[in-house]
Amino acid sequence: MRLVTRADFDGLVCGALITKFEEIDSYLFVEPKFMQDGLVEVRTGDIITNLPYHPSCTLWFDHHITNTTPQFDHPIMPGKGGFRLAPSAARVVCEYYTETSKPNEPAAASRLAFLNSQRMKYLLEETDKIDAGKLTREDVLNPQGYVLISMTTDGRNAGDEPYWLRVIELLREETLDNMLNDSEVKRRCRQILDEQEQLRRILLQHTTLKGNVIYADLRGIDNIPDGNRFLVFTLFPEGNIQVKVTNDTQRPNTTAISVGYNIFNPTSKVNVGELLQGYGGGGHRVVGSCRVPNDKAEQAIKGIVAAVSETN
Repeated sequence: MRLVTRADFDGLVCGALITKFEEIDSYLFVEPKFMQDGLVEVRTGDIITNLPYHPSCTLWFDHHITNTTPQFDHPIMPGKGGFRLAPSAARVVCEYYTETSKPNEPAAASRLAFLNSQRMKYLLEETDKIDAGKLTREDVLNPQGYVLISMTTDGRNAGDEPYWLRVIELLREETLDNMLNDSEVKRRCRQILDEQEQLRRILLQHTTLKGNVIYADLRGIDNIPDGNRFLVFTLFPEGNIQVKVTNDTQRPNTTAISVGYNIFNPTSKVNVGELLQGYGGGGHRVVGSCRVPNDKAEQAIKGIVAAVSETN
């Protein structure tokens, strides 16, 4: 079986759970836009997590509001996986393997013991918190544990695939302390902390507050530090929603636009995922993204900023 997932933290935790219970022999890491555009060849036997549904897959797990359809409007789809508006896709995966563990099966006790262990319960709680943006200011300014590890994972650089696979293995097999002591995880976590001040300077130079909208235009900036996507909200606490614009690193002549509530001031009423569906993207009610051709970027940015602005 092949696992098709995102290389963000939620997608990798999904991988840690699924590889515990399924015979996964290969992996494909993709971003949602490629699935939405039909650019991913999905085949029977594939397990899709944290990505849009494809009818050819064998199992599918997701939690994004823009992937809601009537046939998926219940927690578990018999024989097909699970979908619900949960804090994380990993939570949906956990529920599926819990619900489908039959007491009379020899493997059920072992499966439930793993899912109900304190280590996995804590990992799922942290994954929910991270993916739903339920962090404290201290989590953002002084990230530690799984929060810090989550900042080392993103799907933009295909060359990081060996690291993503290592993270899946560590999340599945090791304690948090052991994972933090892994040489590559430790190196990447230190890099995130070292680059925090550089990211702060870039955000201050290229971000403006337009009424309630935190507008960050990072196009044309080389080597933007990876990591702390919530740092901007500590710098512009008055704004209640961010629109961030960057060059798409995976597609030429394409602009990436992401929109998200300020996690410390979540007073916006906009359904972000629904809004960005109109621009070929999607997401959750409070966060989402889209990709548009460069020649249509300014029009899209203008429309999105207007839609989330409360000053009209």
